[in-house]
Amino acid sequence: MALTDAALARDDLDATRTGLAGRSYGGYLANRAATLTDRFQAIVSHAGMWNLEALQIDTDMHAYFRKIFGDPRTRRDRYEANSPHFHAAKVTTPILIVHGGKDHRVPMGQALSLHSDLQRLGVPVPVSFLHFPDWGHAIAAPNHIRIMYETVLNFLDHHVLVQEWRRPAVL
Repeated sequence: MALTDAALARDDLDATRTGLAGRSYGGYLANRAATLTDRFQAIVSHAGMWNLEALQIDTDMHAYFRKIFGDPRTRRDRYEANSPHFHAAKVTTPILIVHGGKDHRVPMGQALSLHSDLQRLGVPVPVSFLHFPDWGHAIAAPNHIRIMYETVLNFLDHHVLVQEWRRPAVL
């Protein structure tokens, strides 16, 4: 956030038109930001962690994850302090969720949980979901990359620049 503040101190940037996007750990940071601030007009979470307790069971990096966070039964405070899902009701920013269906690093359940938590709690913001069922942690086929970036840029244009939504031409 300090970096955002420094960037927005520039005269050539408009602090009222900002978006945030992140992938993997950056997706986790985007999810955290969504629960901690309303300063962005749109957020894109690609393969982002949402429920850290569920993640530490399902990820292919469970040993590494437990080394960092510990066991949720004995280090509950770490999970409650850092897992965005505990604060889902605080989300006030439109979110685009992008996820691969065969992601073993941040399994698909993280994206589904983010989406369903926001729907279940009646969070009054637009939540969109772009799912690539045949891809893992990264989207790599050129045509799918094109769909993803056109969707992300159109989502940001729509919510940050208040432009009309444009469906990607390739869809």
